[in-house]
Amino acid sequence: MKLSSLVGLVAAVGTATAQSTPNAVVRDADTGLTFTSNFQLYKADGRGITFRVAIPESAESYTSYDVVVQAIVPNDVGWAGLSWGGSMPRVPLLLAWRGSSNNVILSGRLANGYIAPQPSNIAQYTLIPAGTKSNATHWQYTALCRGCSAWVQTNGAYRYLSPRGGNRLAFAYSPNRPFDVNNPSSSIPIHEVHGYWSHDFAAARNRDFESIVARLTS
Repeated sequence: MKLSSLVGLVAAVGTATAQSTPNAVVRDADTGLTFTSNFQLYKADGRGITFRVAIPESAESYTSYDVVVQAIVPNDVGWAGLSWGGSMPRVPLLLAWRGSSNNVILSGRLANGYIAPQPSNIAQYTLIPAGTKSNATHWQYTALCRGCSAWVQTNGAYRYLSPRGGNRLAFAYSPNRPFDVNNPSSSIPIHEVHGYWSHDFAAARNRDFESIVARLTS
């Protein structure tokens, strides 16, 4: 779906570029969801990517639950990556970039080591048009993820993200775009910057999550 320049993104961008308080709680007017938000620098001049998470109030520990992820990304970013496990190897990864029509491309990936991550269906993403847009300086995507809060590790053990506290997430940034920007399975250039943080999932709980998501994805 093509992005459109929307006024609502201006306020969100303002929050991002101001380097908002870690784990700030943000209610998104476009989707009606409440997110916890973290701003991650990739340039010393203050440029960075904002990552947001929303989850159901009904989410329980040691279970799988749906997650809505939102990111606000400066236009100079070639691709932006998010690791749900706080590291690169053997955890669900989400890569995002802009296609040739200024549309958002999402690509679920998995890396078996510190090597280029390959396309994977370990997690499934559904783009939410109501929270996906752009303006002259930034672009934003919002997506429902199934398979991001729990997964099976290579040793057969399950890994869970706690819905009642902080979870270590990670990001990666490259100024260079994938080689085939319209192909979610495209090879990608290596990232130049990566970082880690503890993302608060407890404050991201939404009482009406299921009904809101059903409306947004119908």
